[in-house]
Amino acid sequence: MYNDEIYQEVFRSGPDAVIVTNNVGQIIMTNDRVKDVFGYSRDELKGQMIELLVPKRYRTSHLGYRNCYQHKPVARPMGGGRELLALRKDGSEFFVEISLSPINIEGEKLVLAAVRDVTEKMLVSQKLQKSLAMIEKKNRELEQFAYVASHDLKEPLHTILSLVNLLSLEYKERFDERAHEYIQLISQTSERMKALIKDLLDYSRVGQALTRERVNSNQLVDSVLEDMSALIKNTGAQVKTGRLPILNTYATELRQLFQNLIANAIKFQEPGQQPEIEIKAVKEDDHWQFSVSDNGIGVEEEAREKIFRIFTRLHPRTTYEGTGIGLAQCQKIVDALGGRIWVVSTLGEGSTFYFTIPKKRNYK
Repeated sequence: MYNDEIYQEVFRSGPDAVIVTNNVGQIIMTNDRVKDVFGYSRDELKGQMIELLVPKRYRTSHLGYRNCYQHKPVARPMGGGRELLALRKDGSEFFVEISLSPINIEGEKLVLAAVRDVTEKMLVSQKLQKSLAMIEKKNRELEQFAYVASHDLKEPLHTILSLVNLLSLEYKERFDERAHEYIQLISQTSERMKALIKDLLDYSRVGQALTRERVNSNQLVDSVLEDMSALIKNTGAQVKTGRLPILNTYATELRQLFQNLIANAIKFQEPGQQPEIEIKAVKEDDHWQFSVSDNGIGVEEEAREKIFRIFTRLHPRTTYEGTGIGLAQCQKIVDALGGRIWVVSTLGEGSTFYFTIPKKRNYK
């Protein structure tokens, strides 16, 4: 008797509208919550067919689903992931989540449906999906703009550089010292623009043609270091590489990621200091965690997030050259790889850039 009283109290005062139907879909019992959810009183619903609460355009299909459930009655959510709509007494429609449970009372097979109004939740979700779709569209447009603008700027810039070189060669005897300074300034500015255009093009291409392949990370890093051998030799950089995993990932993007991080580690050093770089990987539960450590100038705490934004520069060009795109490209690459990237740093002692790659779809 005590358990029956608890059951009746839960049935009456629960957060969901509870509707019990017989094997032909006729409503035989409800709780008081149906008034708040559907606008009908308990007496108004008793004896009505359950399709009364279904929008007219869905009633035929609902009847089919109901008949199927009668043949295989199990406790489960209704809808199989579809968005479900219900109909109020005033004719308005609203989103619902419905849980179905077969029950047996005095030998009669009944169905208990717990109905929850999730309209607000669905509207927020739809608004979020629209916002995400708009952001993705804007990002694609920006990437396309960056690609087109950068591509179209290459030709006139090449012409400027060619003309400056021509002036320097054929008219150098006619120019005074100030004219030579101006020509040098034009040449330096044009070279910076050339580097910026290249970086913009590289940034815009990240994620455009992703093809997974078997990648031996040690061999890939060795190849990157070979390409950077002149820079490494000129700076006296020492690079140590630990045992790195074999991955099933995007080789071109991973290669660019290592190249950017190693180049940064070499560049951001105190004058005259020999760069010391260490590359390692640690196996975690569901991902590989890579690290690229250096003994450079370090990154201030307040700048450790913004350095991954495009065009962010922490130092004047006269101190450290660059376009402010490299780490933003790293962020975009890691996003494409399905991981994350961050930096741990101590000013004057060095930085460690960490990034992760999910183990899923990796070889070992």
